[in-house]
Amino acid sequence: MTLSPIRSPDFVALWVAQVASRFGDPITLITLAYVGYIQTRSALITALAVVIATVPNALFGFVAGAIADAVGHRRAMIACDFARVVLVGTIPVALDLGLPLLVAYILVFAAAVCGAIFSPARLAVVPSIVNPRDLPAANSLIYSSDRLVEVLGAVTAGLLVAAIGDRAFYVDALSFLVSGLFLLRIRLEEDARKLAVRSLGRETLEGVRFLWRNGVLRANTLLSLACQLSIPVVSSLAPSLIFRRFAGGNAELGASQFGVAEGAIAMGAVAGSIYLGPRLSHLPKGRLILAGFTAYGLVLIGLALAPSFELALFLFVVGGAANVVFYVPNITLSQEIAPPELRARVFAARIALLNLSWLPVIVISGALADAVGVSSLILIAGAVTLVSALIGAFIPIIRDVP
Repeated sequence: MTLSPIRSPDFVALWVAQVASRFGDPITLITLAYVGYIQTRSALITALAVVIATVPNALFGFVAGAIADAVGHRRAMIACDFARVVLVGTIPVALDLGLPLLVAYILVFAAAVCGAIFSPARLAVVPSIVNPRDLPAANSLIYSSDRLVEVLGAVTAGLLVAAIGDRAFYVDALSFLVSGLFLLRIRLEEDARKLAVRSLGRETLEGVRFLWRNGVLRANTLLSLACQLSIPVVSSLAPSLIFRRFAGGNAELGASQFGVAEGAIAMGAVAGSIYLGPRLSHLPKGRLILAGFTAYGLVLIGLALAPSFELALFLFVVGGAANVVFYVPNITLSQEIAPPELRARVFAARIALLNLSWLPVIVISGALADAVGVSSLILIAGAVTLVSALIGAFIPIIRDVP
């Protein structure tokens, strides 16, 4: 992975900001789940922590992009970060005052709405602060550090919750403060325009229309939706696979192995960015995306059939690298095609479509896990990804993207 984007002080500021922000994200999620369980002892209320943190991307994703494009990508990120400092930092105060648990969930939901605006704005701002030839390297660096920091944040969250309980929310609030301060260092002239509530729907539809009318983006989006249906299946069922098959039902061993598996995925993503990035960046994006999805589908099939944890661990590493191969050209393709004034809306539409397609898959796979079997569902998910990629290989508008 070439580090040429590091030469840009603006990109360095963005990169440090997103590292700080992503580090804090698992802290709120895990701390909220902890608080919910401590207060209610309810598995349903505890599970709502995950739902509340993820649903806004599906519900408000389309609108979020319109807001980011109207306000300006840098301004939108800064506003979202400082809003989250207040929202997340208020949670332990509310809990100390004895306010209902619902208040904490509402505050986290509001912070997640800010995150739904922040995410497409972050992807949209990159082409404005790096040289076009450095886009693949910049996206690769962001993705690999995202994955690594996410794992480190989750480990840290567990330690923080064990040590200071709900005070861990303050650490996440601090991470957003650091992110916002670094974003202030980005020098970027942006035109802001007034966005009325009555025009929000029209502004949102402009991004969706562009996504649909552009043949390359439409075909790429449909392929990505089909190939990535396996991701929520694996994400939700991998812990059960590890606990049941490799840990033999031993909860302590399973938890340890799951942590190692998460680290292996992050290692694969980082290694893929460093080793594969410079060697693949000059290849056609269409073929790279198809190769990445094909490799990922084969990894999942192998994971479903793996007889040992050691082999599964190797497959997790390969899977992390395969993610880089299809993710980086996917993001770069959208950044290059979408015009700057629509960029956040295009990304927001893609993110929202992914989340909307994933929610029912998570529910269905969870419901079928005991009846069909975890391994069988992961095998089917891998086959769906593999078959979708192979079909895409026969479609010129997908395959022949330069």
